[in-house]
Amino acid sequence: MTREQLKAKDGFTILEAVLAAMALAIYLGAFILSFSMGMRMVNTASNQMTALHTARDVLESLRTNSFTDANLTAGSHTFTNTYFTVPYSVTSLDACNKTVAVSVPYLNRIHRGSSTNTLTTILSSTLHP
Repeated sequence: MTREQLKAKDGFTILEAVLAAMALAIYLGAFILSFSMGMRMVNTASNQMTALHTARDVLESLRTNSFTDANLTAGSHTFTNTYFTVPYSVTSLDACNKTVAVSVPYLNRIHRGSSTNTLTTILSSTLHP
């Protein structure tokens, strides 16, 4: 092999190096974007589960009250304990049944806004003296 042939085959041309750098940047960008989206999904799921457990705790606490308790009168109320304050509403269906709806908002990082978990139950005076 002559010296000219060896020189031509040594290393990469500047165009090859630029194309390789661009391809690497595209791959890294896609990886970072998918990682970021995955983290937002995990964070939103965590917020949603916290809101769901909060609503469930409120419903369980209200369920322990007497059917005629002031907290279970028709209208909008607020449940407060040492950890959270949650609004809820009570609707009288008839003399023996009431609907209790608890709505807990949470931060939705996927849609970049707020979403709400609502749990509803019916309390009956025959099961809930």
